[in-house]
Amino acid sequence: MNNKPKTKLLTISLLCCGRPDTTERCLKSLMPIREVIDSEIQVVDTGCSPETRAVIEKYADEVFEFEWCNDFAKARNFQLDQANGKMFLYIDDDEWFLDCKYIIEFFQQPDCTNYNIGGYYQHNYLDFDGKEYQDIEVCRMCLVTPETHFEGKIHEYILPASGNAMFMEAYAAHFGYVYESEEDNIKHSMRNIPLIKEMMEENPDNLRWPYQLAQELKAIKKYDEMFDVCENAVKQSFEKNDTEDLRYRGSFVCGMAIALHQDEKDDEMIALYEKEAANPTIMEVPLACLAFYAAAAYFKKHDNDKCLVACNYYLKMCEKLAHDKVAMYIQGGLFSSDTFDTTKNNMIYCYIMTIGLDNNDYGPLTHYYRKIAWDSKIVRLNRGFIVMLLKKSSEVGYKKKIRDVLNKFFSSSGFRDMIENQIDKLAPSLSEQELENIAAAFKTTDGEKEIRLYIDIRILEKQFAGIEYWDSYDELIEALANYGNMALNWQQMHDSWLLEEDDDKPLNHSTKLGQGLQQFIGEADVDVTASLKILKNLFGFRPAMTGALGELSRLYTMRIKIRDAKRNDPDKFNEMYKLEETILAQIAELDAAGRSDEAVATYKQLVGILQGSYGVDTLHI
Repeated sequence: MNNKPKTKLLTISLLCCGRPDTTERCLKSLMPIREVIDSEIQVVDTGCSPETRAVIEKYADEVFEFEWCNDFAKARNFQLDQANGKMFLYIDDDEWFLDCKYIIEFFQQPDCTNYNIGGYYQHNYLDFDGKEYQDIEVCRMCLVTPETHFEGKIHEYILPASGNAMFMEAYAAHFGYVYESEEDNIKHSMRNIPLIKEMMEENPDNLRWPYQLAQELKAIKKYDEMFDVCENAVKQSFEKNDTEDLRYRGSFVCGMAIALHQDEKDDEMIALYEKEAANPTIMEVPLACLAFYAAAAYFKKHDNDKCLVACNYYLKMCEKLAHDKVAMYIQGGLFSSDTFDTTKNNMIYCYIMTIGLDNNDYGPLTHYYRKIAWDSKIVRLNRGFIVMLLKKSSEVGYKKKIRDVLNKFFSSSGFRDMIENQIDKLAPSLSEQELENIAAAFKTTDGEKEIRLYIDIRILEKQFAGIEYWDSYDELIEALANYGNMALNWQQMHDSWLLEEDDDKPLNHSTKLGQGLQQFIGEADVDVTASLKILKNLFGFRPAMTGALGELSRLYTMRIKIRDAKRNDPDKFNEMYKLEETILAQIAELDAAGRSDEAVATYKQLVGILQGSYGVDTLHI
């Protein structure tokens, strides 16, 4: 209980257990506030190394020691009791403020102490490169009164949580949910789960704890258990049925939807959505969240009419609520805070455009492709949309409405790779004319030349796959050399644009095969052992080329045997060569005279002689 006289406007506090680098970054980010606002920085040392302690003492006004007891609320309450400020703001030592402008502006307002509770937005990175992130509201500020306190051994929270609230437009960056390995992720959750279950036993009526448990289960992909926790909590929420329980109910229903979506239980997902859509008590944000997952399920089942209804409801709510931070906070939660994020918007657009194309209606394509955030760092599109776009291209060829969308795939290397990979996957199921139509569909796009060459290679592979037997080694080598040159030319074109200097330049499998064929051709008449090793390693790069490589192996082996025969006994070889020519002429005469059986028998005798002498079927390759 904090009854201290308030000598400051603000106390900024953090618990610190180590991590000198992140701790210093955190404390540095607080300096602009400290310099302008009547404030203090207090740090509670819960077991820091001397190195971290030295960092803390560079920045903190006061440092207190607290013996760690696996209870965050106790540590925070100790922290709160030391505060000299009228207001209390805390931050974790692995966070740092990206900009303190709005925090400073808030505490410069004369009425800032009229707010009982508030916080900021946590900018949670989802990868170590910081390309993807998710923003959530975190309650980290309060007015300090004798009644103010924290509860919760883990995921602690401030009470009382009533009165005027203010979420400052400030963002604290956080890598805390990104792990080096899945094992680290599981280890973190398994540390938290027993503590959460203890609190569920101690406070069985508090829905906060099953809420946190479901989040931990989601993090470690235990979706069946997550679903059960959320379903039981929904039932429990009906027992009291007050405003807070109604809000939790929406979050738990969203948790159920996420679990069903992740486990691909589409029928159950649809049943949940249709049930909740008829429920007058469900709030708009959680229902929009369910509509998104239902749209995905309807889309997979090709139930286009119901998919469009779900998509349109989602977009209606997105327009109404996406920028309403108050509504998102009141109605949202961990399972629905990303309901209207860019990725989900893009997926909904993709569903609508795909259904339009399936119905030969290009209106949705023209309208919605412009809404996709093509220039974002990370953009995810639905694979079904890309497949439909290419299939429609394979039917109609060039069409400006399709061309305008295809051109967007040449705004970044990632998009370009995405469309080419999908062409590659579709190519075996398409005719040469359909592939020609796809090439035509890219006419006047920024990638026209590259796609033309890419599809020429796919057509050439299709032609190779259609030839079961090659008579001539030289003819096959010439054809394969042409394939290799095309693949290498394409790779050079591919790497010449859209890539930064430090970007990886992975080789396409066609290019790897082309390089290998060039190496083989260079070694074939020089080093047989090396050539056979190269040839062996070429199998598997391109399945369509397996037959041609098998023929190359057969013909090359025969070629080597014939070469060795010439070198070892040239006179005998020439004699056998002339004999084969003579017998082949006889076989042709027999066949022309209609004596096919004799011709076949004679040919078998010839092959038997050649196999017995040299291990080959013919000396004419």
